[in-house]
Amino acid sequence: MTSAPTPDSDARRSAWETAYDKKQNFVFYPEEEVVRFVSRHLRQRQGLDTFRDVMPNAEGLKFLDAGCGIGRHLNMALTFGFEPYGFDLSDSAVAVARDWLGKSGLAAPDSRIIQADIRDLPYDTAFFDCIISHAVLDSMPTAIARDGMVELARVLKPGGLFFCDFIGGGDHEEVITTEHEKGTLQSFFTPEKIDAQLPDSFELIERVRTERTTTRSAHVHSRLHVTLRRL
Repeated sequence: MTSAPTPDSDARRSAWETAYDKKQNFVFYPEEEVVRFVSRHLRQRQGLDTFRDVMPNAEGLKFLDAGCGIGRHLNMALTFGFEPYGFDLSDSAVAVARDWLGKSGLAAPDSRIIQADIRDLPYDTAFFDCIISHAVLDSMPTAIARDGMVELARVLKPGGLFFCDFIGGGDHEEVITTEHEKGTLQSFFTPEKIDAQLPDSFELIERVRTERTTTRSAHVHSRLHVTLRRL
């Protein structure tokens, strides 16, 4: 865990508050690779209200979304019968997530969804059965992401699963200057850079690369999706 935020982290938080205040990150539908992870490793939906457990006793498992935004994956976790918890750096995102999940039937959303820094979480050690973090660890300086993964490992039970992903295409960092998410930081990753980030307390289960090509410009957007097990 860490001490008080630095000026740099205050600026980073302010940039994300601005992005959410402008509703630039109001995404309502689950990410395909997150759905695939849940179905492959946790619980598979087989009907309108029937499920098959892949992880033993998956119903009611404690599910954390690290960097939950407005709560799209928390809402999905609720429909799968999990106990969803989430945190985000942005107060604005947390407020929307609490409202949405409360309307979806989550009890006590104000205590389940909180504002927090990924390096300093208020949860007990080995509290969660599963953690996901989509498009989060690549939206901060590499050093903060590394410390954040250590903290996530602390709150994940031994044997628990962690899904995360990273934007590919290099190993550099750049500050976003265009209007969408202006002032935030984008960190790019290679498989080798990801390996260097991983705490020894994680075992690599799977790493998958997905690519999308824009035909007009031939720009290739790639993401690296990683599934880990807590040792």
